[in-house]
Amino acid sequence: MSLRVSAAVLLAVLVGTTVAGCVAAGPRDGFLTLSGSDATEPPTCTVAAPVSVETLDGTDLQSCLPSGQELVFPDGYREMLGETSGSSASAPGAGFVYNWVSVGRWGLVAARASDDCSDVREWGHPEALRRVHEAFGADWACDDAESSDRG
Repeated sequence: MSLRVSAAVLLAVLVGTTVAGCVAAGPRDGFLTLSGSDATEPPTCTVAAPVSVETLDGTDLQSCLPSGQELVFPDGYREMLGETSGSSASAPGAGFVYNWVSVGRWGLVAARASDDCSDVREWGHPEALRRVHEAFGADWACDDAESSDRG
């Protein structure tokens, strides 16, 4: 085997491994698959400041991910973001479930769903929301709310 062919095979294996590492299981056992440049997340924000979910809306790509910062919802609910790509939290007694997920270069999306899923709000880049809906369903924000009702 020539050196060029060996290098090409090695590169293909490395790229395939990188793409496979960008698949995350979703709450509906769906998969959010990102490949190539779509899988590259923005850098972590260096300025530590609370991030309003309303700033996630818009057609501009987010310049950084607010990992390790506080995410603030319009109703005043606050949650410290960890280093994971997605999470959810329930506000005890408030009747809402809060979700967020990182969608590679498209940035962070967030949602708030009432316990009965009659009131759902989402924030994020339109392409990120489209990909989340495609992977997990349009009611992705309700899954945890509905399971807490059954629980």
